[in-house]
Amino acid sequence: MNHPIITIKTYILLITISLGLGACSNTTTKPKPEKNTAAQYNARLGAEYTRTGRLTLANEKLQKALQQNPNSAEAHHYYALLQQQLEQTALADKHFRRAMQLTPKDPQLLNNYGSHLCKNGHYQAASKLFMAALNDPLYTTPEFAYTNAGICIKKSGNTQQAEKYFRKSLEVKPSFSSALYQMALLEFEQGDYARAQAFLQRYHEKHREAAETLSLCVKINSKLGDFDTAEQCNNKLAGRFPGNKQFAEFGS
Repeated sequence: MNHPIITIKTYILLITISLGLGACSNTTTKPKPEKNTAAQYNARLGAEYTRTGRLTLANEKLQKALQQNPNSAEAHHYYALLQQQLEQTALADKHFRRAMQLTPKDPQLLNNYGSHLCKNGHYQAASKLFMAALNDPLYTTPEFAYTNAGICIKKSGNTQQAEKYFRKSLEVKPSFSSALYQMALLEFEQGDYARAQAFLQRYHEKHREAAETLSLCVKINSKLGDFDTAEQCNNKLAGRFPGNKQFAEFGS
């Protein structure tokens, strides 16, 4: 099973919840300063509630932020992420597009809207947004956009280009977990089990074992004939993730 496109919780972890910051609207007609500050406060509070899974509260705060400042790109962006998590695709798209109208060059927004488009099968449009994000020299997490672009391009069938993007991500951040997993998976799918094992070992050296990585560990080591290691990974998978889909697939 592939890692999903990186968005929502992984992105919101990057948000600085500076709840006391002042307004930063670029619109010609600005709301009253106190309302603008309140909108920013509620938008970021809503983002934090989304991150922690308190989705009802997140919805309340983000709707309030949009009422306080309908021209807040931040509020539209975070509300789109919430609706994406709630699987309200059309509503998420509506607010992503409004946020893009307000701040068309925000690299985090470009990355997340690209993720949304890719998830819904719009691969070329998504890739353009990922590349636009990467063109911003001030973008602080290009490894996310490179990996997302790779995942998206891979879904369209272009594995060679996908590999280039995953490797670019690892050039930026050699320990980036999603890119390491994606490279291990790609090498496994292409039949290079030794290289797949090397990327998976790099993942496990720096990151906690996950259901996907343990499942891949089972498959790689089975292909390599190391059945002891495959069994160890399978036992961990069964013990830590009972009923996990990857385990069910391996066991079938």
